[in-house]
Amino acid sequence: MKRILLITFLLPVFLFFTSCKTQPKEESRRNIILDVDTSVDDIMTILYFLGCPDINIRAITIANGVSGVDSGAEIVLRLLSLTGHPEIPVAKGISHPLEGDNAFPLVWQPPVDKPFGLELPDVSLKPSDTPAPEMIAQLINTYKNDITILALGPMTNIAQVMVSRPELVKNISQIYVSDGAVNMKGGIAVEWPAIDNQVSGWNFWVDARAAAIVFSSGAPVRLVPLDVTALHGIDPLVLTADLYENYKHQSMGIIGKSMASLMGSWLDSYVTSEKTDTVTKEAPIWDVVAGMVFHHPEIATDWQDCHAKIQEGSDEIAGQIVTLDSGTPNVRICLKGNQVLLDSLLLLTAAN
Repeated sequence: MKRILLITFLLPVFLFFTSCKTQPKEESRRNIILDVDTSVDDIMTILYFLGCPDINIRAITIANGVSGVDSGAEIVLRLLSLTGHPEIPVAKGISHPLEGDNAFPLVWQPPVDKPFGLELPDVSLKPSDTPAPEMIAQLINTYKNDITILALGPMTNIAQVMVSRPELVKNISQIYVSDGAVNMKGGIAVEWPAIDNQVSGWNFWVDARAAAIVFSSGAPVRLVPLDVTALHGIDPLVLTADLYENYKHQSMGIIGKSMASLMGSWLDSYVTSEKTDTVTKEAPIWDVVAGMVFHHPEIATDWQDCHAKIQEGSDEIAGQIVTLDSGTPNVRICLKGNQVLLDSLLLLTAAN
């Protein structure tokens, strides 16, 4: 109840922050590439940015992760058809990690027609003939120093660009990365105890080689780790039952109603799932938080610049973030955020 009252009181104060209620000039819109593995939080993040007219989604590229690249591309195409955005190109990425054969549990892969409870229409849209790494490279070259990549799944596609076209790194505005554990336990053993890894996030573990390449590339990396997005973090930014009820009540258009549907299904499944040891009325929305921190940096209240590398090797250490005392900082890490502000800004998208 306290959070509901805070949101109700502060919402008018924060109205001026959001650009999702304005119509900016074309030259003031920010260009982004969403590199997704089409889990529930990826779909929510796509919906969020579809409702923001100050954002140009130049492409959605599909990483192999929770969904495979074929099914992931179909889900995204169906989503774009549902929301009236057939103009956004969708490109399929590499169907396997750069090294190894780590993968998400197959039982987590959603159906293409009703992922996470969201009913999607049949669609005649087709993915681009251009592979995801090539499309990313083309867009970086086209929008020099004016494009941000949101890495919301394993970073296989992005790393492939850096291997094949390292000269393009200097043209990337920022890479926002969702995943990784900095000052806390990783998320893998918490959610899937059969895998003996206590130190990593899923995206980094699935393709540790790709994550290591991105972190060492010289690109401006901004990390939004599990420390601020996972339920077992110290003070995470999460989806609560109160926020969902407010969002559902205020949802009006297809984007808002679709987001509310996903919130409800995800909250229900997470409360009753074996992923957590105790019944909870909260659920993580990892990629939504990362996307909103990019869009509204004022959500982040604590940043740390450091020199970090990603461990490669055995299952037990693959994907671990190791911070070093020496060396030039290569990543800026968000370690804390403002939940009330995030809730308020997210609620403003419900009318879309």
